[in-house]
Amino acid sequence: MSLSPSVSIRRLTDAQIPAASALLGRGMRDNPTHVQAFGNRPERRERALSTMFAPFMRRQAVNGMVLGAFIGEELVGVAGLSLPGQCQPALFDKLRVLPGLLTFIGPRGLWRVYRWTRVWARQDARAPRHVHLGPMAVAPERQGQGIGSALFQRLCDELSERGLAGYLETDLAANVRLYQRFGFTTLAEQPVIGVHHWFMCRR
Repeated sequence: MSLSPSVSIRRLTDAQIPAASALLGRGMRDNPTHVQAFGNRPERRERALSTMFAPFMRRQAVNGMVLGAFIGEELVGVAGLSLPGQCQPALFDKLRVLPGLLTFIGPRGLWRVYRWTRVWARQDARAPRHVHLGPMAVAPERQGQGIGSALFQRLCDELSERGLAGYLETDLAANVRLYQRFGFTTLAEQPVIGVHHWFMCRR
């Protein structure tokens, strides 16, 4: 589906990061990994994800790029890009989110998040030198309108301009098909906290 002419894509400022983190929480709350990690209550998953993403997105906006898709002034999609060496959350970022996550999901939930992110970090380290794409989400009520594809195309344009490989993870088979259309291939597949994951690269 083609992108509506009313949708514009532009870089987000630091002041827009809270809204971007909240949208990521809404747009990604029903992903299989997040259900497994954060439990069956959608509102709890949404708040936990927003808490987890906020400090990482602030750093990503400074050291990489965070794009927003807008209809008028309404933020309807978010996509991030991390430069080589900036893919993984800093220790300070992890420490900042611990109290909030502990409140929302408790010690057992934190252990699941640790196991999940540890696998991601291992796979990331094995990939060639790369730009890391994500997180990316579209507001649930705006999905299926070509917004995610347009955001992803902008990220891929950045890869081409920089002459660098792109790398990402996903737990959704529909995303695998989308990313393949943009030239990504699967480097590895692995279960992560009981959910199948694909680790993909565009060289």
